[in-house]
Amino acid sequence: METDANYDDPRDDDLVWQWHDNLIYGIRFDIGEPEKQDWRSDLVLDIDFIAEWLCESSGKAHFRVAPATLTFHDVSDLQISIDHGDSGGRTAMSELSIDRVTRERLVRSFEFWRWTISMNSPPGGRIAFCSSGYSQMLRADPRVVSEQRLPRGERF
Repeated sequence: METDANYDDPRDDDLVWQWHDNLIYGIRFDIGEPEKQDWRSDLVLDIDFIAEWLCESSGKAHFRVAPATLTFHDVSDLQISIDHGDSGGRTAMSELSIDRVTRERLVRSFEFWRWTISMNSPPGGRIAFCSSGYSQMLRADPRVVSEQRLPRGERF
């Protein structure tokens, strides 16, 4: 499992491209029960995680991709802006494609960040929030595929 603890640089430039071109095919909110002192507020994304880009000298590329759960912890100030347009009902919904993920450390006595997930698709799409960090769990070993996605039946 990968977490924020694996990154020491407060700028975390590697995080910008870590999820580039990864598809989001599920969004879930894991909210606790405050009346039971469970203060959890997680944003959970099901993604096709591109573990490695395999570029051949011919210019052809393959990808090592795994189904993954990307969870942002202690989420607040959530803003989701996803607009696939208005086709009059002719265009089906599709996965979201991540362009880049950035974060900025907030001035607090504890670690807390302002995150922005900018989308390739839909253009201009964005998920922004504050969070204490993230964890990512691969649900299977990455496998080599010819596209930046897993076949639908291999997501679990």
